[in-house]
This record gives sequence, structure tokens and C-alpha cells, in this order.
Amino acid sequence: MDKIPKSRQTYDYRPAVHFTPPKNWINDPNGMVYIDGRYHLFYQHYPTAPHWGPMHWGHAVSEDLLHWDHLPIALYPDELGCIFSGSCVYDRENLSGFGTRDTPPLLALFTHHSTDESHMEHQSLAYSTDYEHFEKYYGNPVIPNSGQKDFRDPKIFWNPVRKCYSLVLAAGDHVEFYATHDFKKWDKTGEFKAGDHGLKGICECPDCFPLPTENGEKWILIISMIIAREQIGVNNNVYDRMSHLTQYYIGSFDGDTFHDTEQSDIPLLLDFGTDNYAGVTFQNLEEKVMIGWADNWDYANFAPSDNDGFRGKMTLARRMRLIQTGKGLRLAFSFEGIEEARAHACPLATGENRLRSQSFGLKITANGPGAILLKNIQGELLAIRITDSEIIVDRTEAGQDDFSAAYAHPAYGRTHAPRVLKEGTSSEIEIILDKCILEVLADNGLIPITASVYPTRPYEKLCLSGSLNAEYYTLT
Repeated sequence: MDKIPKSRQTYDYRPAVHFTPPKNWINDPNGMVYIDGRYHLFYQHYPTAPHWGPMHWGHAVSEDLLHWDHLPIALYPDELGCIFSGSCVYDRENLSGFGTRDTPPLLALFTHHSTDESHMEHQSLAYSTDYEHFEKYYGNPVIPNSGQKDFRDPKIFWNPVRKCYSLVLAAGDHVEFYATHDFKKWDKTGEFKAGDHGLKGICECPDCFPLPTENGEKWILIISMIIAREQIGVNNNVYDRMSHLTQYYIGSFDGDTFHDTEQSDIPLLLDFGTDNYAGVTFQNLEEKVMIGWADNWDYANFAPSDNDGFRGKMTLARRMRLIQTGKGLRLAFSFEGIEEARAHACPLATGENRLRSQSFGLKITANGPGAILLKNIQGELLAIRITDSEIIVDRTEAGQDDFSAAYAHPAYGRTHAPRVLKEGTSSEIEIILDKCILEVLADNGLIPITASVYPTRPYEKLCLSGSLNAEYYTLT
């Protein structure tokens, strides 16, 4: 059969289970919180066009983290500016006084980004008692800016030392910590500078929380980073190949600030792929579950879309745990919300298999090197290869790439993630493809790789080779 001309191609890129907006633009997840069996996802949204613009907070809810109901826009720009990223907290004890003990308020702390030439950023507060319609606090901003150029993205968390709530926010090349007893008055308690270990740059979208280990509790500090242009690619490795990456630190929190006690010799990346940024965790949820923006600032504004005009998507929810490895403590991830689909998995034969869905998962046990290849009638190829030393995702021939020079660049097209498990060790790998988004959790969740792909026709064949045992399940 002949290849279909691109002018006649009508492939629908909207994922089946990854969150997308009803239409137009989204980026960072914001204000994620769990209340009474429902997951709330707020997000950076420009409702007028499929490209970045004056930011609003979109809003959706889900009971299973896969299927989302869209709600009205939660926060609109106002005289103080656009509504940039931030977080929500379920004020169960009504410390803010905006609700009652019987009707605890939902509080949103967000960045007001001025639309005048100053582009000044301040932290402001809004509240809701029906968890859908928000009222902005008359005393905004609650954390004014003293003159810093980059001062944004507050993430609220419980402070077990001070017995109050704290937040961490991005402030140029460092993050700052603040504490409060009523959410209206905040006192600065400390700072942490990125780059003493790990990556240097401008900080964005931080998060801070504890996780248990076999030897007691450790704290995680996550910081999304804008890497200086002159530093990109200088070391020719996976750690500095892009303008935006997300790293994490492992250490302690003394009630005032975070301390990097583990001090890794290499940057610890939250994801080795090209398309996972600004990830944060759900508040009021016992487990630490994260969602990130599954796109890349270097090309997101130009990425292919569908007839609905949506642009932007989120990763699936990932649950986190700390694992002791031969290289020290590391975060490991597992997909949250796909348990029912995974329970219906069927064995997949080695060799060539016909695909009957463009939204599916693979559960793989790798006992040695191997490969998973996805092919279509256009001759396009998406490859995941497992070697003794690397997990490789290669999308350089996977589909459309002429919309962006950055997307088409080999450094973005091929991800080489170093293995964590010892050579010869059996590895559990889970792979999810949902039309235009690929997520890989390799080496028992220690190697996450997320990549957008834009095939011009659906992938029809899945070829499995090497020392791999696989099971296949569909996602709907």
C-alpha cells in the first residue's frame, strides 16, 4: 500500500487517558489536591488560543486519575496581573477563617504576574467553599515582591517541626521558604540555592515533602530548572541537553529550610526524557503522587494538534517512593490509576504483533538486552531499546518533526538514560503509549522517560525482540 500524503492525513492526537484541555493551551499543573474521593487538577490555561498567552487557572476533577470532568475556569487575570502557577491546600481546620469546621475552605496560593513592563511577580491568595468558585482575598498580595525578577510558583506543605504550614517558592537561582499560621501572613524562614550540587539556573515550580526509607524519613526537594543557554549541551550528556529540566535533591528539612544531606555527584533528574516539566504532588493525599506537564518549552507552542485545537497534555499520575541503590537513594515511580487496565493484561509474543489500539500499556520483564519497535505504514519508527548500560528512547523517525528545529534535533530525539540496576539484574519496565505521548518507567521505576511523538498515521505493528517477556493491555 502506498504512503498517504501528509495533506490527507487526519490522525487524531488527543490522548485517551492523559489529561488535555477541552481546547486551546495548557502548561503547568497547579493546585492539585485530593478532597472526598476526588482529585482536583488546576492548570495553567489560555482559553482563547492554542498557544501561550495571559494565564488563567483551568480546573478539572477525577475519581480515577484517568477520566476527567472539566469545570469552569477557576481564576481569571485581574488588575494585579495574570494568574501564574501555585498550589492549593484543603484548610481542614479552617485556620484561614474563610470557611467553617463543617465546611473547610479550599485555599489557592498563586503568583500574580504583572502585565505591565515591570513583569513583577507577587504571591496572592484565593478561597472557595464549594471547591469550584473562588474569591480572591482583598488583602492580596500576601507575599509581596521586594524586587526580584523571578519570584513565583508557591507550593504549600505541612511543616511538622513548626506545627504549621510552610511553602517553598522559586526566587531566581534559589528557592525560599515561608511559614504561616493563617495563610494571610507569611514569614520567611530560609533559602536553598540550586547548583551547589546538581544543575544551576533559574528555579521554577518547586515542591518539598517527606518520604519514608528503611532508615527513617528523608525529605525531597524538587525544582524545575531553566538552564542558561550557554550551558546547554556543554557536557554532551542527558543532564544538560535542554533548556528546561527538573531535578530533585534528597535530604532533611529542619522547619526553616531544606538541607541537601545526600549531595549526589550527578544531577538527580525527575525524568530523563524531553517532555516532563513542572511536576508537583497532590496535597491532602497520604501517598506522594505527582503529575507533570508533558511538553517542552522549546517546541510546545508549535507542536501538532488536532481539529479541536487543543495544545498541551499532562503526564499520567506517578506514585513515588525512595529506593536504596548501589549509587545511593533514588526516587522510583509507578503509574497510579491503571491498576484495573493492567489486571487485564495478556502475554505478548516475541516478534511482530499487530496493534489494535493507539492507547495501550506494556508490562515487561527484561532479563537482558532487547528492543520494542513501533511501526506504521508511513515507515515511521518509534524505538525503545534496552542495553546493558542504557535505556534508549529514539523518536528521530517516529513521525512529524518539521514543526520545530529543537524537536528535530538529535539531542532531543534520542534519550540515553544510564542504567541504575547492576548488569545481569532482572528489570521491570512499564511502557505506556497514548497516541502522542510515550511514558517509560524502567529499572523498577528508577528510570522515567517521557517523550511526545507525532506519527502521521497510527502505529500498526509492535515488534518485540531480545530477552524480554511482555504483557499488553489497552487503555480507554
